[in-house]
Amino acid sequence: MNKYLNVAHWLLVVVAVLSLLAAGQAGLSLWQTGKVNAFISNPASSENIPEHLKAQFAKAYNEAEQGKAKEAMERLTTVVATEDEDLEAAAYFNRGNIHLQDARALAADDTGRVALIGLAKQDYRTALLIDSSLWDARYNLELALRMAPEESADKKPYAKRKGSESVVVKAVGFRVDLP
Repeated sequence: MNKYLNVAHWLLVVVAVLSLLAAGQAGLSLWQTGKVNAFISNPASSENIPEHLKAQFAKAYNEAEQGKAKEAMERLTTVVATEDEDLEAAAYFNRGNIHLQDARALAADDTGRVALIGLAKQDYRTALLIDSSLWDARYNLELALRMAPEESADKKPYAKRKGSESVVVKAVGFRVDLP
């Protein structure tokens, strides 16, 4: 019986140590999450930017609001490489917004305007491919398409291809009487 008590004692010690390690890891994760959430709630007040992608996204949004489009684009480009589809779609949407705002700031006859609108359309389409329920991206894509419409290469009316006429084939059946 003494042998079983000794094994039970050590088993209890191992369980207690593992529980303390798990609690420590959960506490550290909770502390880091609180730090990231505090940064996200007010990104302008902090100088240190956490490495978390949502914090980078919040800083990029804050920089875009302050008119620092170049810095915001750099941050959003790093955020795009995430596996979180919602965050990735939002990053593409915001990149498209920055391109569209830069295009609106240029003169109507400036060639850079068309290029920026093209980049905005590409980002909006990518955002919609990731998350098709982004109605703001659809609306902004329509705005970009109105600013620089896309023309199709074919201006001919639709015509049937040669050989696409319907063909009637009459099949003749036969019957075999089996014994």
